Amino acid sequence: MKFSEILAKLNCTGESHSLSSQTPLDPEITGVAQVHNATAGTLSYIEGDKFAAYVGKTGASALILPHNETLQEQATERGIVWMAAADPRLLFAQAIALFYQPFHPVSEIHPSAVIHPSVEIGKDVYVGPHVVIQAGVKLGNGVCLHPNVVIYPGVQIGDRTILHANCTIHERTQIGCDCVIHSGAVIGAEGFGFVPTPQGWFKMEQSGYTVLEDQVEVGCNTTIDRPAVGETRIGYNTKIDNLVQIGHGCQVGQNCAM
Repeated sequence: MKFSEILAKLNCTGESHSLSSQTPLDPEITGVAQVHNATAGTLSYIEGDKFAAYVGKTGASALILPHNETLQEQATERGIVWMAAADPRLLFAQAIALFYQPFHPVSEIHPSAVIHPSVEIGKDVYVGPHVVIQAGVKLGNGVCLHPNVVIYPGVQIGDRTILHANCTIHERTQIGCDCVIHSGAVIGAEGFGFVPTPQGWFKMEQSGYTVLEDQVEVGCNTTIDRPAVGETRIGYNTKIDNLVQIGHGCQVGQNCAM
């Protein structure tokens, strides 16, 4: 797409950009790239002094720059079109979505899926091969369950939430809307609860709940345990990386990153 189209789609036509003085230069942009290995036809960005020198040597055809007149002049001298932003990285993240969208299957229920008759399934849901959904589960509209997902009884999953392949959701877990659970994650498994006695360890059953509020994302092979009583709660819009363990009874606030 033309650089001018990108400006329009990012709502940047009223902001500072090179087309106001370089009108003849409106190159075709075919993708996005890191500034140090960008090639002709790509869009990249400059963030901070560490990368400022790349304005003079990048192969990119277009750049997102900070509000820095020196960098803007350097880009103009090299024939690179540019737009300026207070947060170039954020604007670049928005630009990526113009060229790439994650794979999302068309809604269907694969014939190999095993689904208990009591399960409630919303509209436009995808259930992939070999998914197992046990009794009393409620799936909201637009939920996507990739292959080999296992959902234990009594789980609730909100609208548009995505569960990637091979993740496991244990009993009575509550997952909000627009969440993403990546492959291998285990949500709501038993917390580690044992009481010492003279005869050895007495197992304390974990009767609590695990709750993920809306827009939580959980990385691959992360585990979030349920407690003996009460709940483990992950707050709204919190993002958790791969290989993290959240122990039973933890309360994680909103907009956290781990």
